[in-house]
Amino acid sequence: MTPRHRIFAAMALLACLAVCSQTASWSQPSITSKFDHFTTGFRLDGRHQLAPCQSCHVDGQFAGTPTQCNGCHVHASRVQATAQPARHLLASEHCESCHRTNTWVPVARVDHLEVVGTCQSCHNGTWAMGKPRDHVQASDQCDDCHRTATFAGAMFDHSGVLGSCFTCHNGSAALGKFVGHMPATNVCEDCHRPVRWAPVVRVDHAQVLGTCSTCHNGTIAMGQKVGHIPTTQECDACHNVTAWKR
Repeated sequence: MTPRHRIFAAMALLACLAVCSQTASWSQPSITSKFDHFTTGFRLDGRHQLAPCQSCHVDGQFAGTPTQCNGCHVHASRVQATAQPARHLLASEHCESCHRTNTWVPVARVDHLEVVGTCQSCHNGTWAMGKPRDHVQASDQCDDCHRTATFAGAMFDHSGVLGSCFTCHNGSAALGKFVGHMPATNVCEDCHRPVRWAPVVRVDHAQVLGTCSTCHNGTIAMGQKVGHIPTTQECDACHNVTAWKR
């Protein structure tokens, strides 16, 4: 090979290397370049930032990629995403109302507007905290008394409470008899009503303990009026509870 031919061969090799280098630079994206995913209308945040592109854009398909949680996080989706577990509580498909992208569990909060079913569907001691052991005897209609904004500070709907008044109003579970209450049995509902505890609707004397003068002493209840005939007998020697003046 003549020197002239060697020069032409060297020039051809250099040209080939230049073309190959340029082609390689086109086929391999620069590792320093960053694609702003926010420009697509779906911002990558939380754990989404670590997800490989192909886990969402299956087979290189970009158009039509779901942007809602339930578009990917379901069992039928082609996207490689964690789906709702079989034991997930009954709820709407608005995952973002309770979950966050930084960590899927535990939930940030439970938005009860997205929950399907009654309170007891979840608050049964398995899905979520149920009644404590010392809860008053009541039905499972939690929302008769409790609210989702704050579980404590319940407003009692006595129609859902089981048992007698004294079951709760015993001075432990709820306010019981006050110190100056007249001597009586614990059948509160024979005199009181749940809509308004005082004044009493009527006094059922069958539930009152002691003699007439135990209550009718001018302090607890009306006693002998001025001008009453002098007597040491008990009231019921002359009066009866159905009509005092007879």
